Amino acid sequence: MKTSSISTALVLLVMSNVLFSCSKAKPEIEASYKAVDSTSIVGDNSNTAKNKDLKNKQFIRTADSKFRVKDVKRTTQQIQDLTTRHGGYVSLMSLKSEPTNTQQVEISADSVLEIATFTVSNTLTIRVPNQQLDSLLRGVFKMVEYWDSCELKTDDVTLTTLDNSLKIKRLNDFSIRNKANIDDKKGNITIASDAEEVVLSSENKADDYQIERQNITNQVKFSVVNLHIYQAQSIQKTLMPSIKNIEAYRPNIFIQLWDSLQFGWQALETLLVFLMKLWPLWIIALMIYYFLKRKTLKAL
Repeated sequence: MKTSSISTALVLLVMSNVLFSCSKAKPEIEASYKAVDSTSIVGDNSNTAKNKDLKNKQFIRTADSKFRVKDVKRTTQQIQDLTTRHGGYVSLMSLKSEPTNTQQVEISADSVLEIATFTVSNTLTIRVPNQQLDSLLRGVFKMVEYWDSCELKTDDVTLTTLDNSLKIKRLNDFSIRNKANIDDKKGNITIASDAEEVVLSSENKADDYQIERQNITNQVKFSVVNLHIYQAQSIQKTLMPSIKNIEAYRPNIFIQLWDSLQFGWQALETLLVFLMKLWPLWIIALMIYYFLKRKTLKAL
């Protein structure tokens, strides 16, 4: 009996330890789950400028993300305000409402209830200063309700910019040398003309590289953020008149009889008015009738 009591006590002690451990582990799991929010996706690149190896590099940074929000209209306004606060601007906005299903239900003889489901979405392209990209994304990602995709990309274009600069320098030097040759060969029109075409071609190439280099510089200064946001399906109910059941709009027999009497009386009034407009003919007809009758009486 004593041994049984000891065994029971040990079992209760073990069960209490297990329950205590589970109750302690559950808050830890929940805490770790809550710690992983949308803002932790974006890293902090504030130390990039302090790194000597990265200080003189040029990066083009782009972000593409698709996610669901509670209200597309309100979120769009918040994103626009957030972009302005970080010194950027919205270069593209495409707001759409796409119907997914439409159903009509007859609720009375002359009414139909139209039930339409639709999805509201918006596509935005944002240009923001490179230094403000991480802060902007953290603010935007706080609005996420459900993730579809997220992509952050960093391209090193330092060598591309250097290559364009060297090509521009070589082409400019080439043009200077050829212009000097053109001055020496002005006596030969053919040779001078060919040399000028070569110079013009080299200058056009230099301009193209200059434009490309400026385009890269702009992309380095202003990062591109492409956002596609949408909300859960919405339902809209609209009460509409029924065009299928025309019989419901026809009046009853008594109203139709009364309308017929009114129509007949109006037709009679119209006829009388028309006949009164011909009163000269009626006078002539009476005069003819009078003379014919008088002549007939004299003949008798």
